[in-house]
Amino acid sequence: MKRSILLLLALFQFMLFSCPARGDVSVSIRVDREKATIADSIGMVVSITGAGESDSPPVFKDMEDFHITQGGTSSRFEVINGQVNSRIDYSFLLQPKKTGTFEIGPVEIRVDGKAYRSNKTTLTVVKRSQPNGMDQGPVFLTAGLSSTEVYEEEQLIYTLKLHHQTMVSNISLDLPEAEYLTFRQLGKPVEYRSFYNGQSYNVIEIRYVLIPPKKGIYIIEPSKMEMIVTQSESRSRRGLFDDPFFSFSTGRPRTLASEPLELRVLPLPDTGKPSDFSGLVGSFNITSKLEPDRLKVGESATMTIVVNGRGNTNRIPDLKWPEPEHIKVYADEPVLEIREDAEGLSGSKTMKWALVSEKEGRYKIHPLSLSFFDTEKLQYQKIKTPFLSINVLPGKTKQIQASSGHSNGQNIKGPAKKSVKELGHDILPIHTSIQGLGKGPLISPGGIVFWFIFIGPFFIYAIAFLGLKIGKRSDTFNTTLKAKKAARKCIRRCRQDETSSIDLTLYFRNYLNERFGLSLGSMTSIEAAEILKSRGVSHNTAQEIQNILKGLEDAIYTGKGHNVCPLGEDISQLVRQVEKEIQ
Repeated sequence: MKRSILLLLALFQFMLFSCPARGDVSVSIRVDREKATIADSIGMVVSITGAGESDSPPVFKDMEDFHITQGGTSSRFEVINGQVNSRIDYSFLLQPKKTGTFEIGPVEIRVDGKAYRSNKTTLTVVKRSQPNGMDQGPVFLTAGLSSTEVYEEEQLIYTLKLHHQTMVSNISLDLPEAEYLTFRQLGKPVEYRSFYNGQSYNVIEIRYVLIPPKKGIYIIEPSKMEMIVTQSESRSRRGLFDDPFFSFSTGRPRTLASEPLELRVLPLPDTGKPSDFSGLVGSFNITSKLEPDRLKVGESATMTIVVNGRGNTNRIPDLKWPEPEHIKVYADEPVLEIREDAEGLSGSKTMKWALVSEKEGRYKIHPLSLSFFDTEKLQYQKIKTPFLSINVLPGKTKQIQASSGHSNGQNIKGPAKKSVKELGHDILPIHTSIQGLGKGPLISPGGIVFWFIFIGPFFIYAIAFLGLKIGKRSDTFNTTLKAKKAARKCIRRCRQDETSSIDLTLYFRNYLNERFGLSLGSMTSIEAAEILKSRGVSHNTAQEIQNILKGLEDAIYTGKGHNVCPLGEDISQLVRQVEKEIQ
């Protein structure tokens, strides 16, 4: 029986390897539809027939208008009438970045060192049309702006809401890229339950603040969110087996897109613009304090001015204070604090001056002012400190007179000089010249102390050096040392000139291997994020790393893996953040 099985296996291997696939290799691509909306994920399969394996994954040409996510890989072998047919299928998900008609392909792949190209196909992407009141399904993503019309430098809130009635996991977010707009997240995502079109949903809400710096009309493209959606499916639809006990859950990758938004940014009005306007926009107030307001000549007082409010607080100017007569002014370094809450950015700027009086009298402290554009009243406002005064009183002065001997033969009244009185002797003799110093027997060049002081440190250093050499031979020591050096090594490599997406992916994978003692041969962006979160890295940091690695994957799959990538500094900063969070 065993001999028959071995013969059949040998026959199968002979038939498999006796049919070279090199001459019959072909590559083809197909998409699951010819027309889709910008919110859809389009399935694409790259098929290689006539080959048992490929030298590398498929490389896409001219696919910059799509986000590409790799799915699974399947292989199939068939033996028909002695002919062996082999086939490999690579699955991908395409997420369009914009509308239009696009040519998909060709895809290039190498088999046995030879390059093969696939066919091309056409895909049309249109805007999503979603009438009000229509059922959105169990999972959907929405986006909204707190205002669609704002002024320059006026902050507004961009809100993303993921509505889901099923379980979702492995969520990754890709925010749109808009010129001059920067998305700054406000706090952590918030989860709650809400109703939409009469149906109950779990909602994950993420808020971002935007501060447009220039006038114009901005088109904010859809945000993309990738996730695994888990749905319960019944194994039978009849009788007893309709019970939920006999159901099971399946997870499918899903990519959602929000609707595109239009933002109109108005220029700040010229009417009524003050000459000292620094670009401050929002709502602000100013307070001042002088303490003490009563002091003596030569003493100092502290003047404190605080400007706080809501808006582009980073534009609060440093106030210039004129130096009053007979008072010296010394300015401290201003302190700017920016705070985040659900309504956006707020903050304060604290400025202090030390006032040193030079002459007695009463001095007026003139007000300081600044201007800003009030987004509530839609006009320029000027705020200023009140009039203050400081009262300087005469100070205490000491007059010191010095004299020696007699002046003009007259005696000087004052305390009489006392004769010098010997109080005691030093224990050791006082030497008045170097000849008096003797050479002790212990510290002489041939003494014991001399040799201990000058030669002893060399022996201590030699012993410590040998101890370190022996300790480095320990596997545990080497592993710990490699983990400590992993971050510096990765940062140094990422900062090199002309690093490509392939290089950065390799450097970060090596960092994970060396830092956590892993042996990853390959790594996806989701796997890297899960590893970091399991080691104590925060969700936000792991999500940023996942987004960057996802961008590197897109570059590799679109044939730009060898091009210079500017993300080296971003990866370096995130590696530093990882080290802070896991320590």
